[in-house]
Amino acid sequence: MTVIVCLVGTHFRRPFEGIRYWSKRKGITRLYLLYSDKEAEDETKVFNYMSRKNALDLMERLEILDPILVGFDPMDYKDTFKKIYAILARAREEGEEVLIDITSTTNIAEGAALTIALMFRNARVYTVPAARPAWYVKGEPEDPEFQKWFETARNVPSLEPLEIKLPGYRLEPHSERESRIWEQEKRLLVLLREHGGRADSISEIIGWFGYKSPNSTLRNRFSRIVARLEEKGLVRAEMGAKLKGVRLTEFGEIFAEALTEKGFE
Repeated sequence: MTVIVCLVGTHFRRPFEGIRYWSKRKGITRLYLLYSDKEAEDETKVFNYMSRKNALDLMERLEILDPILVGFDPMDYKDTFKKIYAILARAREEGEEVLIDITSTTNIAEGAALTIALMFRNARVYTVPAARPAWYVKGEPEDPEFQKWFETARNVPSLEPLEIKLPGYRLEPHSERESRIWEQEKRLLVLLREHGGRADSISEIIGWFGYKSPNSTLRNRFSRIVARLEEKGLVRAEMGAKLKGVRLTEFGEIFAEALTEKGFE
């Protein structure tokens, strides 16, 4: 079962259609609409108005899903983190997956959502692209109206940079021993990509590494490699009474292609 967390901001239709898309494909157990409830008198009051208005309209249009409204401050990293974390922690306890919509929220809230998604295996993040890129641009490049808008848009004042805090765990190793293991894991990813993205057995993988006769030691060794890659979300093992096959995940395919283009041997 699936929980959707929609960080409601400046858009209505794109998040609405995104939620409808997932509701047709998954069993939605809960829908959270996180909207800005911050009281402000500066420029952020415009965003707050749009966020609140869109959340209320989404709640009305998606009444069948019984949406849960949650107020938060999308300009405050800590507040955003705490609100999303509580939802994901509950979903993990109940064995649910979580989809987080970052289509129209602030950069700060987007960063918090991505950070939390890195911490939970049951979390995924998505955005709903606009059908017409740059739909918000005023005029054409040769128009004075466009040049005026462009100058204003590209010279908006800034605040101090805000580093997005990430979990300590990384795919890349931090010790010599882990580096040696990681090189083997990356080699397997490249080999999987070269062989169509999947292997039918551990024995087949062992053969790719140049071993002619698989034995129990080699099987155990390569089974551990596959298990580590699966924990990292790079491969998916198909299990039966024994391992039936291994295939690259979508992220694994992207990473393997990056390794290949980098010239990994």
